[in-house]
Amino acid sequence: MSQTLNLTVLITGATGHVGFNVLLEALRTGYNVRATVRCETKATALRSHPLVRSACHHPSQLSTLIVPDITAPRAFDQGVDGADFIIHIASALPNTSAVSQSQYDAHFVRPAVYSTIGVLEAAARTPSVRRVVITSSIVALIPLAQLEGREAPTPVSSDARVSFSSAPYADEFAAYAASKVAALAVAERWVQRRRPRFDVTHIHPSFVHGRKDFMTSKHDMFKGTNTIVLGVSLGKAFGSFIGASVHNDDVAKVHIQALDPSVPGNTSYIVSQPSRWDAVKEIAPIFFPEAVRSGKLPLTGSASTIDIDIDTSKTEEVFNIDFRNPEDQVKDILSFYLETQRPSSILSRTAPPMDSLRKPVQVLT
Repeated sequence: MSQTLNLTVLITGATGHVGFNVLLEALRTGYNVRATVRCETKATALRSHPLVRSACHHPSQLSTLIVPDITAPRAFDQGVDGADFIIHIASALPNTSAVSQSQYDAHFVRPAVYSTIGVLEAAARTPSVRRVVITSSIVALIPLAQLEGREAPTPVSSDARVSFSSAPYADEFAAYAASKVAALAVAERWVQRRRPRFDVTHIHPSFVHGRKDFMTSKHDMFKGTNTIVLGVSLGKAFGSFIGASVHNDDVAKVHIQALDPSVPGNTSYIVSQPSRWDAVKEIAPIFFPEAVRSGKLPLTGSASTIDIDIDTSKTEEVFNIDFRNPEDQVKDILSFYLETQRPSSILSRTAPPMDSLRKPVQVLT
């Protein structure tokens, strides 16, 4: 912690699945954190959250900044002023509102591109910034046809890149994938052209699994990448997904360790490990036998696995990390789900019907 005293990191998207865990890891490590949120309600909820309070070493360690539009010119200037680091996680999310096909480009791709450029330009105007860490996704490294099982997957490394496909997009997943491809491409072109004094590092998680401790409604649990595990557990029949997942705690640790100057910058790191979706039916009875017997976890859903070879050796070597296994991922998701079903839970409400569990994508904020 001593090395992080008086160092400040700006974190965008701090109330999301990944962002909240990254925020907690930064606070526990000792960084002063400025967190961007879209409204004062979220800012208040973030500052008062019990996990945030317990993670802070002193009351002034966390401050919040309202950024209602991440695409607005100079949206991040105030937050970047005097900061040592930036972790840019904020991204347009699927499954949060009804978006027509004609709006996919405006809803997903443009915000991803404009916010990435905005963060980099703000950093370029701020002499104190040492490194920018950008949360990308595995979908920026794997062609869409392989992600959807229409083509046989090929081995993937952190050097892989996908060509950008412009609108129209067939569905939200295609638009979301395009947004991550575009944001990575524009960031790398910007660095090549501007050659800034700071490093830019990209983190590429696969399906992120784990608790969602910052949520105000139980319905929020059924959004994002936890959906596959929950769907298989609760009776939703999915199609095929690549067999690649990662615990949210590992994603957070890599983001914060990436701020260390000993970690090479201007490169990409994949955070993922092999997983098998039908293993949920093997793991759940071991840790939650009563919930399975009682029907709380009927285990009647399905999802098939597309085997894919993803090279994470660079991440494992640089960060000296042993990824938490899929068993831990499933256990934490189902444990959290069952907690919210208790009458005493502040989130205890009627769960949405299974047909509301939509196709999950790599949700990053």
